[in-house]
Amino acid sequence: MAKTLDLTQGSVTRKLLLFALPLLGASLIQQLYTTVDILFVSNFLGAEASAAIGASVFLTGALINFFTGVSIGAGVVIAQAFGRKDKEQLSKSIHTSMALGLIGGVLLTVLGVLTASNFLSAIDTPASIFQDALDYVDVFFLGLTFMLVFNMAAGVMRALGNSQTPMMIQLVCGIIHVATNYLFILWMDNGILAVAWSSVLSQVLSAIMAGHYLLKDGVMHIRKLAVDGPLTWKIVRIGLPAGLQGVVVSLSNVFVQYFINSFDVVAIAAFTAYYRIELLFYMPLCALGQSMMTFTGQNVGARLYHRVKDGLKTTLIFGVGYSFALAAVLLWFGRETFGIFYSDPEVIDMGVTIIRIAFPFYFFYVFLETFADTLRGGGESAVPMYIVLFSQCLLRTVILYCFMQLAHDIRLLVAVYPISWGTAGAMLYWYYRKGTWMRPPV
Repeated sequence: MAKTLDLTQGSVTRKLLLFALPLLGASLIQQLYTTVDILFVSNFLGAEASAAIGASVFLTGALINFFTGVSIGAGVVIAQAFGRKDKEQLSKSIHTSMALGLIGGVLLTVLGVLTASNFLSAIDTPASIFQDALDYVDVFFLGLTFMLVFNMAAGVMRALGNSQTPMMIQLVCGIIHVATNYLFILWMDNGILAVAWSSVLSQVLSAIMAGHYLLKDGVMHIRKLAVDGPLTWKIVRIGLPAGLQGVVVSLSNVFVQYFINSFDVVAIAAFTAYYRIELLFYMPLCALGQSMMTFTGQNVGARLYHRVKDGLKTTLIFGVGYSFALAAVLLWFGRETFGIFYSDPEVIDMGVTIIRIAFPFYFFYVFLETFADTLRGGGESAVPMYIVLFSQCLLRTVILYCFMQLAHDIRLLVAVYPISWGTAGAMLYWYYRKGTWMRPPV
């Protein structure tokens, strides 16, 4: 295990930063080639192709969020075994996780191909793009097993403190994906299938590279791949709530978009740019949260609870400091920032109005992300799910509806975001302070 990082020893700040920076790099790489995908489709294939892929966004996005949650469960179980130096349990956890990735991927591929047509019909996909959307989804499902295997393998590496290798694999496969996207669109008659097969190829390569690394490093052995019942239950108990949370929050965002669409085109355009700019906050804070989850997992495994508290303080200081600094810069250069996306002064004015309400309070999201991931790292996944679903789905929806009844004002719509972030952060802090989650490791 050449690149493992023992987060139970040494400087808390240094170890967290060493682990977090590659996670941030991986997020930026993912965002970069997703953006390139959009540019290729819109410029080479046109509006109907974009719409056909867009019709499948909720289905594919929900599955990706669900897989991410399941890999979180595997990562926590592995990190805790690594932290307590239990080599037998560590080996079983790794091999159970990888076996679950293979089995789950095959089952979901079959299920997806059989139900894709019904799903697209259920969401009322227009007839003009239905076949293209179905072609895209069918090919997407063929790559599902490889996607899940990579997610599990990357989760294994990160649980062992190795966040660099998954980032490098994503970088290599991202470059290949961009290149093949262009080549396949030029060579294939069906542009939709060209984009889909390019994605599958990058997923296959990422799974092969990650699997090869685990085998070469001696972390995994083919003959040991097996599903251990008790470990599977632990992985599902932690991972399933995180996966379901991602799916339901994605669904709730559709409701928010409904109200955004009730305003004029200027507001819709301003929010489109806002969501892109917001990633400058969101991605680094997610990287910090994910780092804290693995840090907590290893240290809870070693029963070094004082290091968990030190790590939490460090993460909060970095996160809040970063949020305030970035908010100040973006508020100062708000017009210039939105000018990158649009030249229309009305859209820029609306965009500046949005960030003046949201960005000063983005530090609330630091508490939401950090406390939720700390609790998950300790093996408590259900309570963060309940709190996030309550604040981000139920509370946000109710307040948004009430605000829109009071006045159809974009400022009230934006205010719903910091209210829900702050509520979730406060509730998660309260549960963390109770300390009941600090039980013996799973």
